[in-house]
Amino acid sequence: MASTVWRLKVGPIGENCYIVASEGAVLVVDPGAEPEKIHSFLQTQALAPTMIALTHGHLDHTAAIPGLFEMLGTELPIAIHPADAHYLGEAGETTNRELFDAIGAPSYFHAFWKPLPKAAVFLSEGMMVPGTSLRVIHTPGHSQGSICLYEAVLNAGSYGADEEAREDAAEKSLGWSCLISGDTLFRDGVGRTDAPDSDPVALERSLKKLAHLSFATLVFPGHGPRTTIGRELPAALRD
Repeated sequence: MASTVWRLKVGPIGENCYIVASEGAVLVVDPGAEPEKIHSFLQTQALAPTMIALTHGHLDHTAAIPGLFEMLGTELPIAIHPADAHYLGEAGETTNRELFDAIGAPSYFHAFWKPLPKAAVFLSEGMMVPGTSLRVIHTPGHSQGSICLYEAVLNAGSYGADEEAREDAAEKSLGWSCLISGDTLFRDGVGRTDAPDSDPVALERSLKKLAHLSFATLVFPGHGPRTTIGRELPAALRD
């Protein structure tokens, strides 16, 4: 099976929200801000979302959830790694406040915080996101419960797929695959590790894990433009 992925850039710090259509399911991945923009896109594409999937629990990846649910007129199940579930539900306000205080951005918390529903689905290493062909890769480091979502077959027309094929026609024969990487891996960088729940040693191990993916794998990060595994992770990390 295959998935189609669209990117929406939202919020003041350019967070990437991804809409993923996979095997009949429609995921909203990391709705960090501008719920009206996300809702408008879903309506324009005639997509009925079935689940919220979070690469991690930080507020800049979750803040649009309450507004989006209000616009949809219903709540969707929220999926997250259990190690980041405390960013949601009753503990969410305290956990997010402590995070943004620690990184010197309390104003962001005060501007965007609204109570968040608790998680309904827990995503762990190696499992498939329910109802989809997306495989969960646990990549702690930026946060304890950071995950990436890997799709082995990406439909033409997805964000960045056709562009990547034009850049290197030889890679086209390998087929398109993608990794929604959250704040684990960016173009020209990695996620920050100065937060209370960060671990730079764990992040290094996570990057070594990702380096085993095909170098042609498209990387759709939590912030910034798309890239590839081969561009960001040297072969030496495979050792």
